This record gives sequence, C-alpha cells and structure tokens, in this order.
Amino acid sequence: MVDKSCFGTTIVILGDEMTDQVATIEVYYKGQWLIAATLSSRQPELGYKGESELEYMVDFVTSHLDDPERLAAGLSCSLPVSFELHESTTWPSFMLDILPNGYGRDHWLKRLELSDSSQADWPLLLNGAAFPPGNIRIREADATRDPQIQVPDEDGKVVSLQDHPGFDMKTVVSRQEHFIEYAFQNGAHTSGASDVQGAAPKFMLVKDSEGRFHAEGALPDDQVVSSWLVKFARGKKTAADRQVLKNEAAYMRVAKKLGLKVFKELIWENDTLFIPRFDRESGEPMKRLPMESLCSLAGVSDYGVAIPQEELCEALAKFSTDPTQEILEFVKRDVVNIAMGNKDNHARNTAVFRHESGEVTLTPLFDFAPMYLDPEGIARVCRWQGDAEVAGTPQWEKVVNVLPDSVDGGVIRNSLREFGEKIGDLEGFMREASIDEDIIEFRKKSIEAHAKQLLSLKD
Repeated sequence: MVDKSCFGTTIVILGDEMTDQVATIEVYYKGQWLIAATLSSRQPELGYKGESELEYMVDFVTSHLDDPERLAAGLSCSLPVSFELHESTTWPSFMLDILPNGYGRDHWLKRLELSDSSQADWPLLLNGAAFPPGNIRIREADATRDPQIQVPDEDGKVVSLQDHPGFDMKTVVSRQEHFIEYAFQNGAHTSGASDVQGAAPKFMLVKDSEGRFHAEGALPDDQVVSSWLVKFARGKKTAADRQVLKNEAAYMRVAKKLGLKVFKELIWENDTLFIPRFDRESGEPMKRLPMESLCSLAGVSDYGVAIPQEELCEALAKFSTDPTQEILEFVKRDVVNIAMGNKDNHARNTAVFRHESGEVTLTPLFDFAPMYLDPEGIARVCRWQGDAEVAGTPQWEKVVNVLPDSVDGGVIRNSLREFGEKIGDLEGFMREASIDEDIIEFRKKSIEAHAKQLLSLKD
C-alpha cells in the first residue's frame, strides 16, 4: 500500500501486489467516535466479492457486550457486538451501504486515477468512506482529510478548508465553478450505495449558523446547524430528468398526506433539490443515527439484486421491534410506489434505524419520485413472487397471504382497507401537492385499480 498526494490530501491506494488488507471501522456512539472493529480483505483484487474477516475490537466488546443498547452500538442488526470472528465469502452486507457507488464512485475513481473494476473497491473504501450515511466510517478514510487543504471560496480566492466561509444557496444551485472545485477536493459527493438516480450528482453538505453551506466534515460538529443531501438533475439533464427531480418534493408531500413515515419538507430551488438528512440531528453533541439498508438486513452483499419482497419482509420481521407495524408501512409504501409510478424500489432504497433505545424501525421514506419517467427505462426491481405479483402489478389479497407469520394479518388487512380509501383520494392529494398535471393524468388508472383492490380485501 502506498500514499499519494492529491490537492494536499493524503490518498491511500493499493500497490501492484495485492495482499490481505485491513480497514478500521469506527462507530459514532453517544457523542464520540470509537474504534469498533476491523475488516480484513483476503482477496482485495476481487473487491467486495472477495473473502473477508470481520472482528470487533476486544476493548469495544468488553465495553458494550452487556450494554442494553448493544444493538445500536454494533455495526449491523445481524452482527451485534461479540467476541466472534465473522468469516465470509464476501464483504459483510452492511459494508456495501458505505462503499462509494453511483456518482460518488465515479468521483473517487477519477480522483484516485483508477479504472472501474473490482480492484478499485478497496482503495475506494479506504478513501471515500469518511462520511457515509449512518454512524459508521472507515478510520483510514477520515485520516486522509487535511483541514489545511487549500480550496476556493465563491469568489475564487484560495483559503484553507478550516477558514472557508462556505457558499450561499445561490452559488450552490448555480453549480458555480468554485463550488464544484471545492466539492471535488473535499469528496463531498455522496458515499454509500446509490439508487438508479446514482448517475445524478449528489452532495452531502452542512449548513452553518449564517445559512452557508460546507462539505460534510469541513465544520466542527458544534458549528453545524443542519445537514443536507443536495441533488442535481442527472447527466444529460433532459426534460424528463428535470421533471423527475422537480416532482420528488411534491411526491414526498403526498406521502406525508397519506400518513407514511416522512421527514422534513424537501426544498426545490432552480433545478436543485435540497433534502434534509434524517440520519443527523444537530446539537451538543451531534447525533449520527445508526442505519442500514434492507439489502444489508437481508444479508445480500451485492448491488442490483432483485431480492423478493417476501425475503425483505422476513428480514424486517426478524429484526424490527414491531413487525406488524413496520411491515404494514413497508406494504403501504409498495402500494404507493405502484400507484404513483416509482419503479426504483431496489432494496437499498429502504432502510432501518437502530435506535439507541434498542428499537429497530424503518427510517423515513426516501428516493420517492416518478421514476417511470426516467429516459433510460426502469423496471421494478424487487417483486412479490408467484401469483402475488402479475406483470409488475401486485395482487394485494395474495400479498397479505404471503407476509411473515409473525405479523398480525387482521391488523394488516383492516389497515390496508382503510388505506384504500386514501388511495382513492390520491388524485386530489397529488393536485394539492402541485404535482405536474400530466403525471396525475397518467397515473389515474393505476390509482383507481389499486384503490379498488385494497377496498375489496377480505376479512
């Protein structure tokens, strides 16, 4: 392994000979970063598909093994704090939640001057996983950051990162060249697994007390007022790309009206979407909330896998505190995805929180948009099996019958029947939320069909 200097920042890359490599995993727990575990890659040339060993640090285990909040202190629901050595034929599934992917991966490949292959996964992890979603990070990635790095302000003046005044919203939404350069040098592009919209530029930014934006990690925690994911239209910026992004904020307003679990209002400004992050809570100290995708929960260490909805429900039922309520929310989201045309339903587009109280619940809804409009054409990824889904259309009576045994089927049926009444009012909710009229018109038949299905569910 060798070090390489780039923009005054130390960058870790692999040499020509690939041997076992070790990454140090840190957990943010009760206001401080703790060294929690190590991940050893036995076959780094194979990337995340290579054999690995995960082991918690002895000091970390002795401090948290008897902690009633042990689940929140751990790395994954399926890997609670223990002295056990976890050997696997791949990387642990939760690691793919923090490995740069999509637009973030492209950024790091360019910055590290690497070709896009499995051999790039390890250096991407060691450099690009300093600030992924949730409460874990790679210590080596954080160590590459230099607070003295020279970056441009919005006037092009070069200043050190720690003295940077930040950018106003106007500068951010205009994609001003100095902001883009600043973001590139700071690795502000999102880390972690991404959806089909991963081709769209996304930046993790924080806002200070004067309303100015900085790259995540550029400010001390006590100066952060709020945390944001800022999303621009995808590469070619076609009318359809813009329409998808523009309507995401309105789609989320509809989801809230339907009673789904939704976080704060999204802001649409000059072809740019500002999304408040629900995995960060500003304060003294700042909170970074433990979270992991349903793909991780199901133990799938790969991207783009069409995991059956039944398997995702089984994983959710196994680990959630209240399986009936969480699976009810999951099914309701699927109803709305179908009715409103959000095709991008892969298993990393849904996640759970591991609360410090020990509870495991679904996070608020995210990446909910009219993806049927996407110019590249997106097929529904995760589906119900057999006759529970026909040609991409779930049969809700049969879906209820294949849910895990641990859920209360009567509660699910009654709640979905009531939800059917809301779906029947969906056209009005969409218009009230200012969704584009052509979208409303196109979704009418689907809305009517699924409202009818839900209302006819048997006792």
